[in-house]
Amino acid sequence: MATAKNIERASIVLTKLKILDDFLNNENLFEIVVNRPGEVIVEGPNGWQTHTLEELTYSELEGIAKVVAAYTTQKISVENPVLSATLPNNERIQIVMPPAVAPNTISMTIRKPSSRTFSLESLHENQLFSVARNVTFTPLEQMKKRANELSDTEKELTDLFIAKDFCKFLERAVITQQNILISGKTGSGKTTLSKALIEKIPDDERILTIEDTPELVVPHSNKVQLFYSKDNQGLAKAGAKELLESGLRMRPDRILLQELRDGTAFYYIRNVNSGHPGSITTVHASTALAAFEQMTLLVKESDGGGNLAREDIRGLLISMIDVIIQCKRLEGKFRVTEIYYDPFKRRDAF
Repeated sequence: MATAKNIERASIVLTKLKILDDFLNNENLFEIVVNRPGEVIVEGPNGWQTHTLEELTYSELEGIAKVVAAYTTQKISVENPVLSATLPNNERIQIVMPPAVAPNTISMTIRKPSSRTFSLESLHENQLFSVARNVTFTPLEQMKKRANELSDTEKELTDLFIAKDFCKFLERAVITQQNILISGKTGSGKTTLSKALIEKIPDDERILTIEDTPELVVPHSNKVQLFYSKDNQGLAKAGAKELLESGLRMRPDRILLQELRDGTAFYYIRNVNSGHPGSITTVHASTALAAFEQMTLLVKESDGGGNLAREDIRGLLISMIDVIIQCKRLEGKFRVTEIYYDPFKRRDAF
């Protein structure tokens, strides 16, 4: 339950943000960015558009940064010039102040949450998979010939995958607890697709999420959402590692990590390898196969994975990640451009 102090702080934030209300209340916009005082750039279905807003002074931007920091129990200053937070109406905001940006400028990026949740079927009807292609290490013809080597579940998924029945393929992949990685750049539709896939998780499963900000939408009644403090900001000092270790003792059927970045990639491997398959998570990469390379780099950069050999990390990832979905925005529309699935390569990874 929100405390009186939290309600008061939220009210102060919303009051400060009134200067941006025309953009925040526009349901057709995805992103709102400020690169310098007096100017707002927004992204909608027709791309980026620039607006002059003279009253948005440096002082106003600094005031917004300070009240957002107070609202989320964080700091923003010369020593701590970067702030990531969630606003009272669930928008994601990233703020960067000098000296991390040019003097007399403040960078603000506001990601608006989708006002609608789309089912996997509705995304399919809206041509989400219209340009999607199969990506494998093993040639498709060879996969057909070796079908007798597969389990019943693998054969079902392989048949759907080769037939490019991607909507049914992904539904069955979720239900059969395949580990799914959604790849793409910011604003490519990863979260929209992630929410649609999470809806396909059977209702009788117990779900744990691990996030740095509340973003995942889990409709299940038996769920726990755990939040870690990014960059040791905020009151809680528990990180992704501590929450994962705690989560493993909380009788989950699935543990969903919000996004693989920084040190969370190594703990993703631990999560999947601990007997909790069926993960659905996201990563920033340019292609489905490049996601393996990006994950390898992230694991190497983490505290737990720094001493692991690249070849071992890549082998682990190939053996653990069943499906990779590459998302991209094409002409203002969310599209899946690639889907990776290769049960033969997974078996041969080690």
